[in-house]
Amino acid sequence: MIGYIHDFRPFLNEIVKLDINFRQSKTTHVNFIRFLKRKISQKHKFNQQFENKKWEGLRDIADLGRYSIIVGLTKYFCSNAHILDLGCGEGILLEKFAVSDYAAYLGIDFSEVAIKNASKLANDKARFTTGDLNKLEVADQYDVIIYNESLYYLSNPKVAIKALFKNLAPGGVFIISMVDKHGRERESIWAELDEILALQEKTKVTNQNGDSWTIRSYKMRD
Repeated sequence: MIGYIHDFRPFLNEIVKLDINFRQSKTTHVNFIRFLKRKISQKHKFNQQFENKKWEGLRDIADLGRYSIIVGLTKYFCSNAHILDLGCGEGILLEKFAVSDYAAYLGIDFSEVAIKNASKLANDKARFTTGDLNKLEVADQYDVIIYNESLYYLSNPKVAIKALFKNLAPGGVFIISMVDKHGRERESIWAELDEILALQEKTKVTNQNGDSWTIRSYKMRD
């Protein structure tokens, strides 16, 4: 029960913002309950998955290719970069960087369990925190903003990306990796990104199991 109360707390602000009058509006009440259940169940699901080590396989050699491409692109576009890693999970991407590769790193994830585990990797230049990527607010600017297998979990990827335009340093780059199996959903997201950003490079990585990913880098349009 304590776990559910803990999950509920971040959404108390939503109750205030929505200013729901349950007695006057049955429709609003129903919609809010659906919203709350979706948010809590998604958060609870990811916490459970990280507790059960479902994502531990991401450290296997089968996933090394896409991580290597992301690290390579980061270093190509900006040496000693300020990096924002959105949907960082347990910090596996950070493990692929040498400390000398970046000036600062911030990893953000929805799951408190993932962030608790990732925080063991924190150092003087790298830190982790929880946050909702659908309505993220960060104060600083970053040379590289990364969505590594996380963008398709957002309710509106295009809106989320546009909200971060102010956080991309001049000449900065978005690096986005998505697994290819999502088909139409994935293609729809790529199409939306092509509308608002300037594509720099795209790479496809396939492992011997037949799993494939597309990694693209984007800059702001002139």
